[in-house]
Amino acid sequence: MLLDQVTPPYYFFGTLLTASVVLAVLAYTPLGVACTGAVGCLVLALTEAFQDNVGPLTVTTLIVLVVVTVLSVALCVLRFRMENRFRRVQTVAEVVQLALMRPLPPHVGPVKMAGFYRAADDEALIGGDLYSVRRTPFGIRVIVGDVRGKGIDTTQTLTTVLSTFREAALLQPTLPQLADRIDTALRLDRDNADLYPAVSDGLPVPASPKGAEDAVAPEDEVFVTAVLLEFPWESHEVRILDRGHQPLLLVGSGEVAVVKTEHSLPLGMGDLLVEQPRTATHTMRPGDTLIAYSDGVTEARDHSGAFYPLRTRLQAHCDSSPQPSSPDDVIDFLQRDLARWAPALTDDVVAIALQPVPPAQDR
Repeated sequence: MLLDQVTPPYYFFGTLLTASVVLAVLAYTPLGVACTGAVGCLVLALTEAFQDNVGPLTVTTLIVLVVVTVLSVALCVLRFRMENRFRRVQTVAEVVQLALMRPLPPHVGPVKMAGFYRAADDEALIGGDLYSVRRTPFGIRVIVGDVRGKGIDTTQTLTTVLSTFREAALLQPTLPQLADRIDTALRLDRDNADLYPAVSDGLPVPASPKGAEDAVAPEDEVFVTAVLLEFPWESHEVRILDRGHQPLLLVGSGEVAVVKTEHSLPLGMGDLLVEQPRTATHTMRPGDTLIAYSDGVTEARDHSGAFYPLRTRLQAHCDSSPQPSSPDDVIDFLQRDLARWAPALTDDVVAIALQPVPPAQDR
């Protein structure tokens, strides 16, 4: 309208008002869009009447502006519906993901703990890494693992492992028996894969015809590298069953050491084991902190492509800290230092620090 006032009468800029109505769709409610269109029509009519320029072009512009306003209101209503639906779906997804990967408490029984989890997909709360802690008659049991693969395709396997662990940890008296139970659950998933459609990008993938092509190739088999831990009641020992996972680190007395364990095949490949994996027992001194993590930590790269030197960085942190390392201190350092080293992660990351406390401090 200002342009109409300062330019000769044969110039007409009233059609630009339709742009304001279209842009209002992005910022306003349907009522706001309707008001924007109504104000535009009123301003155009009054301006042209004041200048005595009312003619066919003005009438045509008013009709176009009314039509654009009606269409924009309809589009704004559709936008609001889609946004509300997206928020509901996002809320449900977050609840489901948090039910699978529950936040760690500050302590469970005689074990202090802290941890952090970061999915490679910024839009997801969980990825292919997993952890769970369970209070059982045999002690505090913990699993930290990494499902082969990335993205949404790993969610089904992650769900199977976590649900089986939470149930079997209460019933199986030893860690090898607990691992056998998870192996069985994964094998049942594999054997019954034809009963459930595969999922890709959130959409079901039609099953292929029956035949030789249905046989799952070895490279497509799902498995989970994991470490199972058991902290017995009234004891400073930790029992460790390593099923192909990253080596554990022990922070204590100012030193960072690798915990020696007997490696075995990952979970899901138990039918290939020649003999039952053995559990390693390690005595932890007061103040010792055990760190379990996924390969997303050690394979994080900086700008030059160098891998994150976890043990070296932890040792430097211990050397510079006058106080004994606690789980919170270790995890806070790892989270900050890893973010500085590799701002953009290409793999899921999980790290958990666990520290048994003397019985007098147990709550």
